Amino acid sequence: MKFGIATFVTDEGISPLVLGPALEERGFDSVFLAEHSHIPTSRQTPYPSGGDCRASTTERWIRLSR
Repeated sequence: MKFGIATFVTDEGISPLVLGPALEERGFDSVFLAEHSHIPTSRQTPYPSGGDCRASTTERWIRLSR
């Protein structure tokens, strides 16, 4: 049986360059990364829809998991 992992990359998590070899060492066969791998580091550019910028992806996942 083959096992893989699916994740998305943020500035608060493990780097894909570290994650890949770590998974191989542990016997995983694949890794899938979400396509939207970039989260803004500042709010200098106005939010396109106007108003306040939405919470970061990480913050939304934390709220949903509670």
